[in-house]
Amino acid sequence: MFTIPIKSKTVPKRKSKVNNKYVCQCCGVSKSESNFYKSQWTKVWNVSGRHVLFCKNCIDKLMKEYTNRYGEQTALAICLALLDMPFYPTLYRSIIMNNSFFNIGLYIRLLNGKQYRFKCFADSIVEHQLSKSDEEVKKEVESKWSKTDKQNMKFAISVVGYDPFDNCGMTDNDRKYCFNILAGYCDDNSVQDDGHKIQCFIQITQSQLQCRKIDEMINSELLLANPDGARIKNFTDTKTKLLDSINATVNKNHLLADSKNNSKGKNTLSAKINELTRNGYEDMKVNLFDIKTCEAMRQVEDLSNKSIMSQVNLDSNASTEMLKEQRELLLDYENKADTLQEENRKLKNELLSLTSKKK
Repeated sequence: MFTIPIKSKTVPKRKSKVNNKYVCQCCGVSKSESNFYKSQWTKVWNVSGRHVLFCKNCIDKLMKEYTNRYGEQTALAICLALLDMPFYPTLYRSIIMNNSFFNIGLYIRLLNGKQYRFKCFADSIVEHQLSKSDEEVKKEVESKWSKTDKQNMKFAISVVGYDPFDNCGMTDNDRKYCFNILAGYCDDNSVQDDGHKIQCFIQITQSQLQCRKIDEMINSELLLANPDGARIKNFTDTKTKLLDSINATVNKNHLLADSKNNSKGKNTLSAKINELTRNGYEDMKVNLFDIKTCEAMRQVEDLSNKSIMSQVNLDSNASTEMLKEQRELLLDYENKADTLQEENRKLKNELLSLTSKKK
């Protein structure tokens, strides 16, 4: 018998990771590469494998020094210029809002996202990131909210008259949550005309946000292997006090009773149409125009007018007054129609002139 020799598969040995050492250009000390930040898309630090030769300790010291001198955001921009990494004020704001503190190491880790690929500090200059104001950064963050969130924010601000949650130390998610809650309270005519009630609902909204945060802390504690019962009890007692405060505010200012009295007819079709039109919902305006001009609605309107005229006996004075009002309306509509026709004629001429120039 012949035996066929079986070749044994040899597993290739893994290459041991070489931990290179570099000399920090700031403190002059030789350190391993783990003590240096790596600028992934830099065009400068090629010899050192894209490791920026300013050690992490020196960057932290510079960050503290420049923060005391120019402020934290400007200090971050200076340090990122040394590291040849992109500066994005929206990313800085998100770290502050979500963590209540800033850490440059966390910022650099977040730069690994896909939206920051192929970016270095030069891109921040080209994109004018350094000159963005705080208001522009806030609007850029809010532009990423959903359509409903943005509508609720605009509606709440239009009723209150200002942003009630600005400079309150809230995260962007907290502001979004508060605007959604406050918009529901403001959806009442009696509230919109009463500044005292508006302030009460702002206070209630902030209290509800605090209750929500306490719920999150309770859930986090319950997920632990050995939850602290005393800690959970303290959270529960605090939440109970907040809920009692909310109920006291509602009862003292009769907010619940006013809401009930003004809720009649709130869910009818006419009320919803008026609400959408009042809030500036553009699609609603187009649909409302289509409804008013469709053939079915015209037939319903004609039948309704005939029924009214058959049941109402008008004397000569009432008929004369009605004819007078109709004549005034016709003249008004004729003037508006002539004005619109003239505007359309001018716009057509402008379009023709622009088209001829392009040719």
